[in-house]
Amino acid sequence: MNVTIATFNVENLFNRYAMLDGPWDGRGYEKVVLAYDIANVVSRDGDIASYETTQIQRNNTAMAIEQAAPDILIVQEVENLVALRNFNHIYLDDYFDHALLIDGNDPRGIDVGVLLKRQFANSVSAVRTHINDPKDPKKPIVRDGRKNFGYLAQNALFSRDCLEIDIAIGKKTLTLLANHFKAQDATPESIVRRKTQATRVSEIFAANVKAKRLPIVMGDLNFDYRGPKNDGSLDPLLATKDLVDPLPAGEWTHYYASDKKCSRLDYILPHKSLALTGPPVITRNGLTTKCKQYTGPRFPTIGPEHTEASDHCPLSMTISI
Repeated sequence: MNVTIATFNVENLFNRYAMLDGPWDGRGYEKVVLAYDIANVVSRDGDIASYETTQIQRNNTAMAIEQAAPDILIVQEVENLVALRNFNHIYLDDYFDHALLIDGNDPRGIDVGVLLKRQFANSVSAVRTHINDPKDPKKPIVRDGRKNFGYLAQNALFSRDCLEIDIAIGKKTLTLLANHFKAQDATPESIVRRKTQATRVSEIFAANVKAKRLPIVMGDLNFDYRGPKNDGSLDPLLATKDLVDPLPAGEWTHYYASDKKCSRLDYILPHKSLALTGPPVITRNGLTTKCKQYTGPRFPTIGPEHTEASDHCPLSMTISI
């Protein structure tokens, strides 16, 4: 059986409810909570794009996913399960039949999630979360909404989560490890945090192998170890026994507009026994026109600002099981 899996950081996928549009005008409760759309926060000040721009952008996000054509999709930067379901229904016309997401540890409320097509919707045999893995096992994890927005978890190891999903395929179990590692912020602490996360994911990978499952590490790991300078933060994961990186050197999945820089931040790292039917695929049609490193075709409504599918590209590969 061939299964196409993909990872995509969809960049700030938030719900925008009708109750935020203006003063109450007698709308019923059902109309308020159901009159939703999907918004993208487009500035650090929290400004939200117009409905028209939002619809163009999120349509391009959907087209990037449809072009990748995954059976199973791991996503990052999603506000909650409702946002994920709404996006699948409004923009993907229910391409996926099942969605999974657990609120994680990010202060902005961006989480990792999973979408599955119909043939896999009933094959999820287990889900495990690691939002309560501590950085220091001797100290508790503290969540105090009065001080840190209600999300930020003090002493939590994972910035978001390492979400494990077991999918039964025949007599085998495919285990997806969905991640979004600590971002680069030019501080030594971020390197240490990412390295600690990589170490823990390596342990989780090994535990799945021991349990006779076939693990795949997926997601935005927030560093390009093949870039100009390797800070070593991903080394513990990449050194994991039986884990492989099928993406050729020189490939990239992310465009950072401020520095006009391309890098590889997104990963699919399968167990070595899982055979690929072909090379990994990076879908770049949704990139901003500011990215001059990409000279291929783009979706017709892509422009330089706020219309790109994401600052990341979907990374996908097809595995024979």
